[in-house]
Amino acid sequence: MSILALDISGIPRQWISCDDAIKYHATDSVAWSMGETVARYRGGVQRNGELSYIETTSIIAVRGHGFDIARHSKVVLTNPTLFGRDRHICAYCGGHFENYKDLSRDHIVPVSRGGANTWLNAITACKDCNSHKGNKLLEECGLELRYVPYVPNHYESMLLRGRNVLADQMDYLKVGIPKHSRVHLN
Repeated sequence: MSILALDISGIPRQWISCDDAIKYHATDSVAWSMGETVARYRGGVQRNGELSYIETTSIIAVRGHGFDIARHSKVVLTNPTLFGRDRHICAYCGGHFENYKDLSRDHIVPVSRGGANTWLNAITACKDCNSHKGNKLLEECGLELRYVPYVPNHYESMLLRGRNVLADQMDYLKVGIPKHSRVHLN
């Protein structure tokens, strides 16, 4: 399980482990927190006989070290983030594929024909559709896009990088994601 670490202003910084979150709590580096309690670490026995503990919630804001959103806002185009953005749906046939082996990255304008390897030129395609399209432009192979590609923002990137995102973390990140994102589709 991962904890969503924010800067003090509430901008997501990174996914951290429960152990790291507990260290932030122990060093009084957590400015505020929200969400469900997800981990509780026991300490020792206090003088009055009570057991001490530190716990963390699923979302914490960490003091110090500013977070330069401009430097970290560029979302790296990888197959896992691309497939996540497109919800594992082929842009040509509309098929939904859970297995990564059945999917591929396709360039609307093929790289061999001057197309760029960018978010706006890359879509998720099943292997059959990608093979059918090959090195052709859409009008040359009779295919049409079922959805429009877009560049995910920093909040969506955090969501795409999280493996097992909890409901309260999802709700927090969704607030910063534009309405045109496929994340908002049910």
